[in-house]
Amino acid sequence: MLKSSIAKRLMLAGVAVGLLAAPAHAQLDTALSIAKSSTAAAAASQQRVEQADDQADNAIREYRAVLQQKDNIELFVAQQEIFRASQQSEITSLRRQLGTVEQIKQGMSPMMLKMAAALEDSIKSDLPFNKNERLARIENVKSVLGDPNVSPAEQYRRVLNAYKIEVTYGLGIDSYEGAHPTQPGNVVNFIRFGRTSLVYISKDESDIAIYELAADGTGSWKTLDGADGIQMRQAIRIAKGEAAPGLVYAPVLVGK
Repeated sequence: MLKSSIAKRLMLAGVAVGLLAAPAHAQLDTALSIAKSSTAAAAASQQRVEQADDQADNAIREYRAVLQQKDNIELFVAQQEIFRASQQSEITSLRRQLGTVEQIKQGMSPMMLKMAAALEDSIKSDLPFNKNERLARIENVKSVLGDPNVSPAEQYRRVLNAYKIEVTYGLGIDSYEGAHPTQPGNVVNFIRFGRTSLVYISKDESDIAIYELAADGTGSWKTLDGADGIQMRQAIRIAKGEAAPGLVYAPVLVGK
């Protein structure tokens, strides 16, 4: 009986201990659960903070990119404004020039007619070399100047071209065949020394003469002989390629 009583007491004590230990274990589990939840919440909070930082960094970068784009657009607009001002200035200048076109055209026609007339007078009072050809050129220029279908630019080009051709006549020596000045049935060789002198030599070289130009634009042929005649014979041979190039002196007569 004693042993049984002791055993019962021990069992009761164990149950009591078990009953006392059960709430402590549950508290521990609860504490651990709360700690785990707190850690997870802290981790989640940290992740949200990091995401917010990343979003803030991205926003800052986007803001800076927008500012840079704004500066670029402002620079582009400023450059376009400079181009616009330059083009506007050019347009204004062109309009001003177009306004004077008619005035220029009105002034060009009389000027070109005067140039053609002056060149014609110069040819008629000049040494009579290639005279028909030169006068025909002037007639052609005058015809162009009287044609309304020809632009003023082309008319001006024709006038200048005639002047240029006349200028070249004074830059070299030329030899050509032509009718005898006083005997149209005979052919002679002419030799021209720029605009300084004009000489003809008959085919048999028996007749050599130089054109004497007077101050009033008139002139006549004067016979050359002696040393001048010899010089002209040599000059005509050089001009024809019948003799080697050499130095010859052009005879010069001054009209009175």
